[in-house]
Amino acid sequence: MRNSPFGFCQAMELKKHAWKRTITKTLLVMKLTILLMTVALLTVHAETGRAQSVTLSGKEIPLKQVFAVIKKQTGYVTLHNKELLAKAKDVSLSVKNMPLQDLLDIVFKDQPLKYVIEGKTIVVSSKSYLSTSPSILVDPIPPVADTIIIVRGRVVDANNDPVTGANVTVLRTKQGSATDKNGMFTVKARMDDLLEITFIGFEKFQHRVRSNNAPLISLKKSETSIKEVIITGMVDRKQTSFTGAAVTYTQKELLQAGNKNVLQSLKNMDPSFRVMENLSLGSDPNRLPEIQMRGQSSLPNLQGDFSGNPNQPLFILDGFETTLQRVFDLNMNRIASVTLLKDAAAKAIYGSRAANGVVVIETIRPAKGKLRISYSGDAAIEAPDLSGYNLMEAADKLAFEKERGMYSRFTFSAADVQERDAIYKTNYENVLRGVNTYWLSQPLQTGLSTKHALNLEGGDNNMRYQAGITYNKIDGVMKGSGRNTMALFTTLSYTYRNLIFRNQLEFNRNVSTNSPYGSFSEYAKLNQYYKPTDDNGNLVKVMGLYPFYNGPDRNVYNPLYNAGLNVKSESGYSQLINNFYIDWRISPAIRATGSISYSRNESSSDVFLPPSHTSFINYDANGMSDRKGTYTKGDGYNQNIISNIGINYNKMIGGHQILANATWNLNTRRDVSTTVIAEGFGNDNVDNITFATKYALNTKPTGSDSRVREIGVVGILGYSYEDRYLFDASIRSNGSSMFGVDNRWGAFWSLGVGWNLHKEPFMNNITWINQLRLRSSYGYTGAQNFNPFQGRARYTFGSIVYNNSLGAELQGLPNNSLKWQKKMDFNAGFDMMVKRFLTLRFDYSRGVTTDLLVDMTIPPSMGFNTYKENVGEILNKGYEFSVGVTPWRDDRKRAWVTFNFTGAHFENKLQKVYDIFTTWNQKQDADKNINPGGTGFNRDTYRRPAVYLIEGQSMDAIWGVRSLGIDPLTGEEMFVDKDGNNTFLWSTANQTIIGDKNPTLNGTLGLNAGYKGFSLSVACTYRYGGDLYNSTLVERVENVTGMDNLDKRILESWRKPGDIAQYRVLTLTGGTSDVNTRPTSRFVQRDNELYVSSLNLAYDFIQQRWLKKAGMDNLRLTFYMNELVRLSSIQIERGTDYPFARNFSFQVQASF
Repeated sequence: MRNSPFGFCQAMELKKHAWKRTITKTLLVMKLTILLMTVALLTVHAETGRAQSVTLSGKEIPLKQVFAVIKKQTGYVTLHNKELLAKAKDVSLSVKNMPLQDLLDIVFKDQPLKYVIEGKTIVVSSKSYLSTSPSILVDPIPPVADTIIIVRGRVVDANNDPVTGANVTVLRTKQGSATDKNGMFTVKARMDDLLEITFIGFEKFQHRVRSNNAPLISLKKSETSIKEVIITGMVDRKQTSFTGAAVTYTQKELLQAGNKNVLQSLKNMDPSFRVMENLSLGSDPNRLPEIQMRGQSSLPNLQGDFSGNPNQPLFILDGFETTLQRVFDLNMNRIASVTLLKDAAAKAIYGSRAANGVVVIETIRPAKGKLRISYSGDAAIEAPDLSGYNLMEAADKLAFEKERGMYSRFTFSAADVQERDAIYKTNYENVLRGVNTYWLSQPLQTGLSTKHALNLEGGDNNMRYQAGITYNKIDGVMKGSGRNTMALFTTLSYTYRNLIFRNQLEFNRNVSTNSPYGSFSEYAKLNQYYKPTDDNGNLVKVMGLYPFYNGPDRNVYNPLYNAGLNVKSESGYSQLINNFYIDWRISPAIRATGSISYSRNESSSDVFLPPSHTSFINYDANGMSDRKGTYTKGDGYNQNIISNIGINYNKMIGGHQILANATWNLNTRRDVSTTVIAEGFGNDNVDNITFATKYALNTKPTGSDSRVREIGVVGILGYSYEDRYLFDASIRSNGSSMFGVDNRWGAFWSLGVGWNLHKEPFMNNITWINQLRLRSSYGYTGAQNFNPFQGRARYTFGSIVYNNSLGAELQGLPNNSLKWQKKMDFNAGFDMMVKRFLTLRFDYSRGVTTDLLVDMTIPPSMGFNTYKENVGEILNKGYEFSVGVTPWRDDRKRAWVTFNFTGAHFENKLQKVYDIFTTWNQKQDADKNINPGGTGFNRDTYRRPAVYLIEGQSMDAIWGVRSLGIDPLTGEEMFVDKDGNNTFLWSTANQTIIGDKNPTLNGTLGLNAGYKGFSLSVACTYRYGGDLYNSTLVERVENVTGMDNLDKRILESWRKPGDIAQYRVLTLTGGTSDVNTRPTSRFVQRDNELYVSSLNLAYDFIQQRWLKKAGMDNLRLTFYMNELVRLSSIQIERGTDYPFARNFSFQVQASF
């Protein structure tokens, strides 16, 4: 039993049930945690709501000591000057649980001082001065103007909480200091000097020195606070003093660009962030997209060397590495901001994983205050987009078949003629009866999707909490396909003095179902004169016969029949994540941090084809009746533990701002997967793998178990002088178990410089320039997206038995010197802002990836043909820019109009690869030279352009033979050989670059406008100047047998001598259908495209009286239209296996 599929699969089923029990327990713990948190928080609120009281007893107590006792017992701090306290009298007291204000009245009764309570601050001033402003307290006799005085003060936020680490600068001298943990500061200044107070996330504030008395300064939250900070996931940097190429997008901006998912919104906003269009899979909700930032840094995944997309950027979520799948499923209402780190100065802190760029995502943290409830709900429809199809209708297709002799070819006897006549008669009668089945619509639906996000948060200065749930249900446009994702999350933050503890707990569950209707291409092939049902409306299994070109006529099977069977194709995952953070503010300048994350992801997949499926139609004739019906089952899990410890120093000394950070991190990851294919089911309804009778023919259970351990040490230095001259440096040393024993460690570093020209004195008179910053960086990062076993000797246990023991066979040669790929990054750019009218950003980058992971050819006498080695380079260079123009703005009416235009061009070339890809390139040639229909023949590789890897050539090049077009006399294609001669013969030796898929320019166009609560956002993407090989023309116009439905452009093919045609003579009436058009420049077309990716109209109910009456703080209604209009220079079938779709949705956002 142990060696049978039953025993193996029962073990997997038990494991699955055990995981379910674990999840049930976890959910119970989460519920109890939320309950206890709520009770605790209610208790905290009750405490903070009572009046403050003080107990104090003693004789002749100095006023300073009284203030210290008050601070200790109540948390209230005192703002005063030392000179004032020198005038104060000592006091004698004996009070118990006296209200704070009563105590202060007694203390100040006979003093030459007075007090005012501002929030949790007691402001002390002289009684002889009557202040007209509670924010600025001044002595009655000001010092002499030229006298240097000591100015003390306190900086708080709108809630009167201290702002720690704010910079207070005397603009005349550029000297200053930072506020301490109580928001206090001390600076030396003269009378009438101007103090500038700045802090990340708050608006700049200026204060005129009128006295040495202590001002209380309240900072206002900045509306653009998030964009003022570069969140790197390790150390937050001030945007104005950062030299790296990094761009931050807020939740508001992301939602303006679309509400499908964060990846689509980024594509609609940033020209360097590309979601590669998949013409096969279209809008399939269960297929993860391919992402690139600034082009390619690695070779394409030709040999399965890489785990996933080798050019995929690194994703960081709340400080920890995460997967593309989690980002894809993340609800956008949870996102606070997304930062793209593009150059070495920005991304080198991630070392060996950062070559392809870094995407840093921060979720919304709990805010203090009373309990707030926020809700967001979306209702959407998914409508199929079939605009790329141009298929023939029933009558036209039948007439075409008759005219081209499909019913008269290969008729060697009267019986053959009679059979073909009968087929034609049946099809003709169907046409006369009006049968014109639009097969493209048969497996499709209008999908109805919903999203919900509910969030609760609140707390006070000491404790804050957050709990929420999100649910996303997507119904795809193919019937039965969908993706359901649910997330439960809680956050608890506790502050004790200068320590902050924060814990995030999250559980995610996903269930994905694929359509039982199979591939969409099966329906696109069907002729429209076929009828899927009989006269009684029942689905038929066989719809007719088609005249096969060389042999017996064949049945045409109804794909809808399979969809009505008990077909199963689904997958899912359950994920548990716990992140814990600690932040210790040792002093205003020194801060220590620590974090640890644990995550576990359990995944499964099940695919069942019942024995009645048409896939097994020939099993009976081949003696395989006992093998009908298959079940493919996959199970796996991955487990990550990540820890970080860091210390940060940030201080302003005079005009010198210094930031230093040291971080140590450790990561251990394990990935386990198992796959079983079983067959032999006796009934369509027994869709459980344990009912299988045997493993699939010539198969056995397969799986993998990989473990990777990594360690890293990071050092970061940031320096700015008077916020004019900027310098950044970072270094990271990485160790990993993935590589050869001789190269486990690697070093990655970066240097960056910047110059804020707008801060220079000679720019003071140019008031229309708000910002002009030049920056440049240089450094090295690494790439390690490949599989963890490439450098090791690999063995497998086979069927060879020696001395009663199974023998192990060597599967791959080890390479102890194998190391990670390294990328040199150079970047130069500038940022400019002109008033509130114009923003401009430009970057030029050049990168060289070295030590590529490749297969080196070795003599067969070694026992293997290749082994893994680091050889070769990839050159990646290009530029990107973004322009924003706001020609009109009226803040009083909440009105504005903003236009955005972005563009990018990046090109990738192979360098110094010598002849290491000779074997690969020869294999591509061999695939084109195989005799059609012979052993090893593959129609796709035979007909489509191959990927050739040749030094000095573009990695996006399209290879084929140059064409002179169709010869008017013969209808055959004429080519140009490598010597420039004309020929009718296609040869691999004549192949050259006939196009390049990389566009000359790609980017986005955008419009944002608003007026009194209404807002309109339009996001478009464009692509100009690239090429595309039009596979539709090849597969549906030339390489055809005539049995399937065809593109209408086939009517433009060559018919008779003298015809000027774009397409060659058809071979439907010839002796073979294996005359295939191979890659030719005739089908390379310029790929220009403009796509209205998102259009949305919204209304914000602001300052509406009925909102308050309804207990609401905010209400916003939005209507979205995604993937709305596509204008293209190419007509090509898009979504051949799964159609593309247009999305229309209505969104409600409310907070209470």
